[in-house]
Amino acid sequence: MQRKLLLSTISAFALLFFVSSAGINGSNDGSHFALAKSIYYNQSTEIKPFFNYVKCCDYAVKNGKLYSDRLPGNALLMMPFLAYSNLLKLIGLSHLGQKFETDLVAVTLLPNLCALLGLVVLFLLFRQSGFDFFISLLSTIIYGLATLHWLEATHLFSHMPSLLFVLTAIYITFSVNDVQKNQNLVYMATALVGFSTLIELQNILFLGPVYLYFLVTMGRRDFLNYKKWLPVFIKSITIAGFFIGCLLFYNYLTFDEFILKSNTYNPNFPEEKSFSESLGGDFVAGLGKLLIDFANLDLYYKWYEGKNNDISGLLITSPILWISMIGFFLFVKKAPYKALLFIALITISILIGAFHKTALVRHIFTIQPFFFFPFAYSLQSVLRSEKYRKPGMIMITILFLISTARIYYINATFWGHGGSRDFPQFKTELPFFIIFYISLIGIVWLCRSYLRSSEKIITSSRS
Repeated sequence: MQRKLLLSTISAFALLFFVSSAGINGSNDGSHFALAKSIYYNQSTEIKPFFNYVKCCDYAVKNGKLYSDRLPGNALLMMPFLAYSNLLKLIGLSHLGQKFETDLVAVTLLPNLCALLGLVVLFLLFRQSGFDFFISLLSTIIYGLATLHWLEATHLFSHMPSLLFVLTAIYITFSVNDVQKNQNLVYMATALVGFSTLIELQNILFLGPVYLYFLVTMGRRDFLNYKKWLPVFIKSITIAGFFIGCLLFYNYLTFDEFILKSNTYNPNFPEEKSFSESLGGDFVAGLGKLLIDFANLDLYYKWYEGKNNDISGLLITSPILWISMIGFFLFVKKAPYKALLFIALITISILIGAFHKTALVRHIFTIQPFFFFPFAYSLQSVLRSEKYRKPGMIMITILFLISTARIYYINATFWGHGGSRDFPQFKTELPFFIIFYISLIGIVWLCRSYLRSSEKIITSSRS
């Protein structure tokens, strides 16, 4: 029963994320897409042949040549989806949809799938932390509908893949019981965060709190026996360094310079030439844009002022997160080291986002699941309380409905999403959705059958 319910939930979200998509929403995702097509079709990082997807703003110019100003990780993840699109063209299925080009529909499956997997990992993180199936599933469903997870699942911005890699790394981090014995998990978590740095540069800073978590959760004897864990940390830092090297190499191939910032040569944002300039914004104003602007509380009901790049802070856009804020007190009490790790990740992201001259709420999207996670503690506490169960659930239900309605409004009114009349846009592309997921389920089934048969052969040969 539980398995059927979980699969039904995943299937419903898969359909929701797909039909809510709308192709290119603006210059940001257009630049990612242009870079992906240039790499795939021309084996080049110059995007002039595909500049029509970018149109304005998010590009770089050096020596008279046009490049994407986006980091390469998101575009690299699009490669298998472009290959899938070309396979469809090869077998005569290039016109499955009615409105959008095949390549564009195919790559949109990247954030769709990352969003789905992100929900699965979040569910597993709840289960790993001791919550029962009902609370874990209900919390995951509320997160998927009542936060910006829904919006970021629908377009080619880098935020959803970034979230998936970092969230998975943290799930793996909590699976480490002994740094030496579980060193492969340590390397895996490092590699995931390392690759996510090719998607969003600031993610590399998350490794500091992760390694500190490993240290503080060691026993005193293990900590003093540094000869066992120090080599693991050194190897992990080497892995992280490899991905930083990959980014430097990409920028050298593109701009003939060993630089970290791919938007250094963006002519429209001169403040991006250096970290000191780009992080020279008004911290208080930036914090208000990311979380809540107490001087402008009318944003709670003036939804029309909080859309596109002006989406209001998390606590305004998703009032359900106030329940999460309360849950942090329970989280710290019951799992202090995990809670402190989450707080450290949130703090790093918010500090960078608030100091940035263009503070946007989506810039801290990667840490949104960590912000939401304590919601499960609040929900569990309410359900166990005879006195506060009814009023508590009424409050949670009201905040959930308000949050979901606002997220729906943000989705419908976002650039390219068609407004209330034409949303959802990808309803015309449902044949593509059906073919893709039937193919994906078939591949998964074949792989499982192969692995099971291999296990039987190995078992029989041993006996």
